[in-house]
Amino acid sequence: MSKELEIYQEYGKKIEEYLRPSTYPIAIKLIKNEAEIPIRSRRPKSNLKLRTYLCQNFLMARSYGWTVAVTAEDCACPMVRGIFGWDPMTESGLNMMHQFFVGRYAKNLEISKTFEKHINFLNDDFIGLVIFPLTRTKIEPDVVQIYGLPAQIMRLIQSYLYFQGEVLEFTSSGRQASCNEGLAKTFLTDQPQLVILGNGDRVWGGAEDSELMFSIPKSKLELVIKGLEASHKGGIRYPIPKYMNYTPDLLAGFTRRPKKRDKKQ
Repeated sequence: MSKELEIYQEYGKKIEEYLRPSTYPIAIKLIKNEAEIPIRSRRPKSNLKLRTYLCQNFLMARSYGWTVAVTAEDCACPMVRGIFGWDPMTESGLNMMHQFFVGRYAKNLEISKTFEKHINFLNDDFIGLVIFPLTRTKIEPDVVQIYGLPAQIMRLIQSYLYFQGEVLEFTSSGRQASCNEGLAKTFLTDQPQLVILGNGDRVWGGAEDSELMFSIPKSKLELVIKGLEASHKGGIRYPIPKYMNYTPDLLAGFTRRPKKRDKKQ
């Protein structure tokens, strides 16, 4: 294994050490040909005899520790197929999307159409992607995703801003989160994203009610890791240390009440 891949694996170990997430931080590589797929990768269509949604594949990697390769033949999600250009977003396709949105995510067609400009298209530049635990990196990733509790995601935001400064800006629609915002937008903007997971991520991707996601482009990963280490050393840590340097008054109350009861008797 190359030194470069070992570095990514170390990054994964540091995230697990400092944040203790309940599932693996996952790495994602966008691929232009099938020769880039690592050997022994699982393919939904050929190995599982299924066509899946991408959020399902994220769950397989972060829960099972699998390396999962996904191309057009593996993917059943209309949104992801549109993002990757496997099914180009024609006027007919967009109308079908809006028919689903109206009454669910939008009051009417006009409001639903305002979402179109916020879809991050990868067009047909990539034939697919490979998803794997960061600690088991087999191919240099483009994006890293960490799922966690709000306090764990807070630590990642703090870590990014430790050297970067300012504030983290992000968008959210409460839908198409892990694929549109957590993958495509992160890759295209080359900026980390705080991702509020949507219904699809929770229905098909198995995300818990309590989970958020933080996505990091390859170019910012080292910055986040160094910020995580430095802020941890400075005392900003997870689990959040609770303030314990005080004497509770509960025992005093227990002492007073029996005395009052004795007097009444």
